[in-house]
Parts: sequence; C-alpha cells; structure tokens
Amino acid sequence: MKRIDIALLGIIFLVAGGLRFYDITSPPNRYMDETGHVPAATNYWSNGQFEPDSWEHPPLRPILLYGFLQIFGDNPYGWRMRNVLFGSATAVLIYLFAFKISGSRKTAFMAGLLLATDPLHVVLSRHTFCEVYGTALCLLAVLLYVNHNGRTPWLMLSALIMGSALATKWNYAPVWLAVYMLALYENDNYRTIGNALFITCTYVLIPISVYILSFYQWFGRGYSFNEFIEFVANIYYSFQLYKPESYEPELVFLSHTKAVEWFIRPIVVGHGTYLGNGLGEFRLYMNNLPIWILTIPSMIGMAILAMRRRAVTLALPVMFFCGSYVLFLFIKRPAFLYSVTPLLPFVFTAIAYSIWRIAERFGSKLYYVALVVMVSWNIYLYPLVTAKQVPVSLYRYMIDNNADVKIR
Repeated sequence: MKRIDIALLGIIFLVAGGLRFYDITSPPNRYMDETGHVPAATNYWSNGQFEPDSWEHPPLRPILLYGFLQIFGDNPYGWRMRNVLFGSATAVLIYLFAFKISGSRKTAFMAGLLLATDPLHVVLSRHTFCEVYGTALCLLAVLLYVNHNGRTPWLMLSALIMGSALATKWNYAPVWLAVYMLALYENDNYRTIGNALFITCTYVLIPISVYILSFYQWFGRGYSFNEFIEFVANIYYSFQLYKPESYEPELVFLSHTKAVEWFIRPIVVGHGTYLGNGLGEFRLYMNNLPIWILTIPSMIGMAILAMRRRAVTLALPVMFFCGSYVLFLFIKRPAFLYSVTPLLPFVFTAIAYSIWRIAERFGSKLYYVALVVMVSWNIYLYPLVTAKQVPVSLYRYMIDNNADVKIR
C-alpha cells in the first residue's frame, strides 16, 4: 500500500468517525432498539436468554454489544461505540474493495466518502442497528476473498468472518453463497474433487460452525443439537408470519415496507420537534434519493462493461448487489429502510466507478465537481439526521406535508 492510499484512507476514516462520534451521547437515554438491545446483551451473556430482544436473530449481536458494555460501561458510549467503530471501518473497507475492483483511487475515494457521509448510514451508526456491524463483517470477508490469491489462511479467515456476519443476521446469506460459488469457479476448482471438497469445507462448514458457536450460551441452558435445528426452523417460519401489523404502531419505518422503493422514490421517516424561533431538532431516516437514484443505471453500466471485458472482478459489485436486493424484493416480511445497509458498499462502488468512467471520457473536472456536490449535499443533511438544532426554513420542503415525519 502506497502513502497516498494511507493518506486517503486516513481522510475517509476521520470523516466517517467524526460524523458518527460527534455528540454521540445524544440522546443520553436509550433510544429506539437500544431499550431492548442493551439489557438483552447482558441477559444473553449471563443466562443464554434473548429477552427482551427478538429471539429470531442470531446471538452474535448481544455478544458483541456485551463486550463493548464491558469496555465503555452501561452508558451512551457503551451502547453506541460498537456501531461508531464498525460504521467508520466500513467506509475504509469500501475504499479497499472499490480500489481492488476498479484499480482507480478516484473511484475508491469517492465510494468511501459517499458511505462516510451518507445520512442513513451515519444515523444507523450512531445507535445499535445490527446492519451496521454485520455489513462491515460481510464486506471484510469479501475483501479477504478477493485478495486471497491462493493463500489458504486468507480464504479461511474470510470464511470465519463471513460466518460472524451470518451470526448477526441472515441478510448476508446471498453474498456468502455468491463467494462460495466464485471460489468453486475460480481456476476451475469445481472440476477437481479435492479442490471442490476443500472449498466446500472451508466456505460452508466454517461459517456454519461460527453460526452454531454463537449459540454457546443458549446451549449452556441444556439444549441439544436436535433442538437447535428445530429452533432454527422455527426462526424461519416465524419470519414468514411477520406483517406490518406485527410491529408497534409508533415504529417510524412502518410507512415504507417494500424494498422496491429504495432506489426509485424518496423515503423520509422519523421524529422531529419544533423548538420555536424558527428552530427545530430532527432525527430522520432517509434514502438520499438524489444520489441513490444513480444505483440502477450504474449497476447496468457496470454489468455491461464487465461482460464486454469478461471481467469477473468488475462484476462483483453487481453480483453482490443483485443477490442481496432480490432477497429483500421477494421476502414476505416487511423490508424496512435500514435493511438496505448491506447493499450500500456495492451501491457506492458502482456509482463512484460510473462517475469516474464518465469523467475519464468527458473531462476530469466532472469527477471533482460530482464529488464536491454529493459530499456537500450529504453534509447539508447531517444535522437533519442527528437531532442538531437547525433553522426549519432550510429543510421545510422535506418536512412540511410529510406524514411520515412525526412532529412533536
């Protein structure tokens, strides 16, 4: 890695970390899912029980949170530093992934900054949403795979970390299976029984083993492996029964439950308070459509170019995006906006790559103009997602007549 890469990575990490860590103690009380996640962390570690959190999700979530509670204490830092660090690390990982895919530092830097400043990812990284650290683990596993170059330890470490991602939520299964298939396809490994068996043992058995081990405290209550299989089956069937009516009516995400909306129409939900004197505080969750709307055209363009060049590596963002997005498009349970998080690394890689390619053809200034405009737009939205006092007039067009924003 060259000095320029270290410098660019440092800028990305400082921007991402600063936006996520600044005033992290606000609110000082547990907010939204923190009310369930925090006590559940201690309850699972001590008793092997999931309550008061959902029993359907894998238990690496409370294990990780329990570790941060031990380091920082039962306070806003203990509740939120896990996501602050994993969210900031994701921006760094995107740089490394995009650079590996494209060979372009401009693509990598833009992709990393887009994630570092993205309003939705920022607000999710300031609380306990499990999609933040799960996405970081999944992306790290992908990065280790694309850089393994035949090194067995790297492939095994990739499988281990992918298993950790799966042990936070099942959302990463499409990427896991895609990497497994790519490993079989690489160097025609599927044609050799020994190679195919090794890859299967590595990229199937290791992740499954990590997933099972995350239930160690649960097994400690006396459950057998057969009961574990039954428990996992019950999780699957339970997910099929989830409907919007299954959630608390005040949940802000209930107004948008379809993944098809994520990249084609504006979504803004959340809470706000008018403070008087033209000021307000808001904590909103939004899909940032002015940038996200470039997703589908960028994916199509990248897919066409990858096919023309017969470049599997260039096609990876498209493959991982499509596999993950199809899952959310067809699942029966509601697909809330925060579920888009695992797709964002591949979204911003494709967008950044497309802009860089266009700028290479029509003038490099276009790249810098696009970078400044998009990052400036994200920074403009930052106070609106982090409950900072802002002049309401600056954001009235996004708030007024929006029934999805609950004003107090």
